[in-house]
Amino acid sequence: MASVKLQFEERVLKEWPADLMLTIGRLPDNDVVIDNPAVSSHHACVFRDGDDWVIEDLDSKNGTFVNGKRVARQVLQHGDVLLVGKHTLMFDQHAAGAPAAEHTGPSLPALGDTIYLDTSQHRVLLSTMGDAAADAPGQGRPAEPAVLRVIRGKLDAEEYLLTARTSLVGKAECAAVRLRGWFKPKVALAVARNGDGYVVTPLGAKAFVNGNQVQQRHRLRSGDKLSVSGVTFEFHQSK
Repeated sequence: MASVKLQFEERVLKEWPADLMLTIGRLPDNDVVIDNPAVSSHHACVFRDGDDWVIEDLDSKNGTFVNGKRVARQVLQHGDVLLVGKHTLMFDQHAAGAPAAEHTGPSLPALGDTIYLDTSQHRVLLSTMGDAAADAPGQGRPAEPAVLRVIRGKLDAEEYLLTARTSLVGKAECAAVRLRGWFKPKVALAVARNGDGYVVTPLGAKAFVNGNQVQQRHRLRSGDKLSVSGVTFEFHQSK
């Protein structure tokens, strides 16, 4: 079993065993909750993909870094160091699966919006990315939120407005689109604003766009049919 360890000055504060998937973010519905304003509500996800473990950034404001390099999606190796906000996580592929060890130290209060980091370390990391400007607030975002309309399956609403930077689909309480049923995944997929459009990333379930299975993040176009866990949506975006 693999695990993710939260470290501070080479001291392990907490460890989370990973069976199939771990979500990382500021909101309490995540598996790895980092209550810090530099961490996005749903920041990143670590999940098993065949024999590999993969980390996927969920279009977070401050980015996800592996060994000092900003990544969108990357296969993890044992001992990789992950940077989420100001927090260092270590990926352990050979963990024994012990229960998570709690850290009772002080934590920052939760905030509604993610604050951009303004540290010399983060500025250096961002400077290595050619697309760093795309993450600046207010640049390259859709003028109007997109909509997911339910065309097959029963949910609480007939359509869902994708107002958040990252909207999760699953049975988790804080998912923007709540799936119903005992066997529905906690987090099935994420739909994130990306530049002037939206991308979908399958997480805990198989996802299909226009009948084709999506293996990794996929850019959505208006009119696309998105199917996951027995529900089909039609994606619409106004420019």
